[in-house]
Amino acid sequence: MTMINKPLNLKKGVQTAAAQKLLRNKGPMFGAAFEFAAIGMAIISIDGCWMEVNHCLCSITGYSRQELLNSKVQTIIFPEDREKQLACMEQLVAGEISSSQIEHRIKLKLGCVIWVECGMSIIKDEGGKPLYYVWQFRDISHGSDMERKLAESEQRYKSLIKHNPAGIITCDLHGFIKNINPAMERILGFMEVEMIGHPLYRFSAKKQKDEEAAHSLIFLESDNYTLSMKHKNGEIIELGLKNVPIIVNDMMEGVYLIARDITQHNKDRESLRVAQQDLHDTVRRQQGMTMKFRQMRGKFIHTLCDGELLYRLGYKPSHIIGNGLYEIWPFYMAANMEKYYRRAWKGEENVIYEATFRGITYLTSLRPILEQGKVIEVIGSCVDITERKHMETELRETKELLESFINNTTDAICVLDIRARVISVNAAYEHVFGWKQDELKDRKLPIYPDFLEEQRKELYDKLKAGKQISGLDTVRKRKDGELVHVSVTKTPIKNEKGDIIGFAGITRDITERKRTEELLRKSDKLSVAGQLAAGLAHEIRNPLTSLRGFLQLLQSDMKGKQHYFDIMLSELDRINFIVSEFLVIAKPEAIHYKKSSLQAILHTVMALLETQAVLCDAELLLEFESDIPTIVCSEMHLKQLFINLVKNAIEAIPKDGRILITVTMHGPDQVRIRTQDNGCGIPIERVKQLGEPFYTTKEKGTGLGLMMCFKIVEAHKGTMNIQSKMGEGTTIDVFLPMQYHSFPEIEPSMT
Repeated sequence: MTMINKPLNLKKGVQTAAAQKLLRNKGPMFGAAFEFAAIGMAIISIDGCWMEVNHCLCSITGYSRQELLNSKVQTIIFPEDREKQLACMEQLVAGEISSSQIEHRIKLKLGCVIWVECGMSIIKDEGGKPLYYVWQFRDISHGSDMERKLAESEQRYKSLIKHNPAGIITCDLHGFIKNINPAMERILGFMEVEMIGHPLYRFSAKKQKDEEAAHSLIFLESDNYTLSMKHKNGEIIELGLKNVPIIVNDMMEGVYLIARDITQHNKDRESLRVAQQDLHDTVRRQQGMTMKFRQMRGKFIHTLCDGELLYRLGYKPSHIIGNGLYEIWPFYMAANMEKYYRRAWKGEENVIYEATFRGITYLTSLRPILEQGKVIEVIGSCVDITERKHMETELRETKELLESFINNTTDAICVLDIRARVISVNAAYEHVFGWKQDELKDRKLPIYPDFLEEQRKELYDKLKAGKQISGLDTVRKRKDGELVHVSVTKTPIKNEKGDIIGFAGITRDITERKRTEELLRKSDKLSVAGQLAAGLAHEIRNPLTSLRGFLQLLQSDMKGKQHYFDIMLSELDRINFIVSEFLVIAKPEAIHYKKSSLQAILHTVMALLETQAVLCDAELLLEFESDIPTIVCSEMHLKQLFINLVKNAIEAIPKDGRILITVTMHGPDQVRIRTQDNGCGIPIERVKQLGEPFYTTKEKGTGLGLMMCFKIVEAHKGTMNIQSKMGEGTTIDVFLPMQYHSFPEIEPSMT
């Protein structure tokens, strides 16, 4: 019916008022009959809303009158029954039927579903226009009221017996068992069929063989009593019993014996007694001390005190129980304790104090025991903390020593949280970088130059991965913007679970060390320049001779002598090249890391040292076994590196020597430069010490040249290996990375 799904046309409350008016027009008798009818009744609007309901309908559905009025009827009708209900309502409106009686299901407020018998009729006005529906509901889920009440009564009776947790035995007046409930089956282990018809005394633990003995059990006083009975497995069961007479028509027909298995209860009571004794022994033997006190007659009187600590203090329970503070402790201790006792008695939780007596320091925790909001007793727990106090003293002294070390060391120390923000720095850190701790607190360290931002990210990625950075030589920025050379060691800080919670860093200013190394490098350059002077002089002398001769010829005749000018220009270019390279080696300049050709570098070294090799009767060879790409390096330093290595090889060759330099790729990311000679060689035990300052195999050497070679290779993030055999010669392999992204483009202070 389409009308039922239309929205309400009446304002809220108007339909209810209309329904009430209808009831008044029918007269007070009709209104009372509607309200107090034994079946559910309702007036429904044509568009399917509740207009008025009676008390019985509210009881059936579980909804209140206010919850139903002006709401849709369909909300309580089971979805599968709504079409059937709508069909009947359409027939009533169309006049096809005058009334309807159908059965359908409705949903109660609690969510369950019941079957109802629903009678429907329609009220029309004088013109025959439908005004309202009148519905009657009757719950048919349980048959008739009388049948339902009888069924419910029988169910309650069976439920009382069957589901009662207490065991129930029904006996007649002669002491014979009529029936037992499941609880009694569980208690005694016998099934009901095994006990019905047998006298009760048969199952008693005592030997009772006559009817009189059975009667003595039946007609005991109704007060609680105990009885020992035999379980089916032979065990003795202790029962707590109460007799309830069965009265029918004022005549006693039998007795209900309501039993409770108290076997476990008795065992529990014994266990409780043992537990109480154990508790007493535990309190007595505990390492600490437990006490209780109450306020009586204006004093705090102890009602319990025991434990090993009590005896170590020189007391016994009899010295404490029944006495007040001033009767037990020295006056100064009692007066101090009394303050804490009063606080606990006023209800303050967790009152804690320390006391020292006879060389023992103990900690006492007081907790009030309340009953109906009033303190009735205070319990105290005491533990010996003498050893802990000693440890605290040692820990405090260690902490002070550590703080003194951190604050007085010359190394800059900082501690960062997991976000790399500053927690604390020491005085040396403030001195090295110029930043005060208050300026750095909760900030990221502002000491990284912009061109080392990538290095910062690499460092903290490693630290977060649990790795340690040790002895990293780099530069950092002071507060005034000056770059300072430092050696950095960083390590992650972990908690007891192994989780990283922060980072610690130790920074050492190595500016002086760098200056010393630079001075050594310059000294080595001067040494190299001096040793090259002889070869350079020889190299310059030959072209000068040619120039002089040609100039003499030109004095007499200049015609047809043009090729002499070409020779003179070529020789002059050679002199210029040699002198320029000589000046490059000796001249200090800033270090530049850039892409350079290794072939060009090595050809320059060959040009510089070729003359010295000839003078020493040695052959100098250079081979490239494959195409070598450019590498990121400091060109000046690599020239210095290979000049030192080749010069050492020349000096190690007596006569008819041969020095071979080969360049090959070593994997995809490294190039290997091998310098191999057939000189006298170096003893194996001395090879390990090569590179140490002032250690040399030469008679007049300083050992600084090879040390600088190692430093140059290390600065390029490469490695250098030396292998030598006496009488066969020495092989030196230098491995250099093709590219290293952490090189700063310029390090202005490294000159």
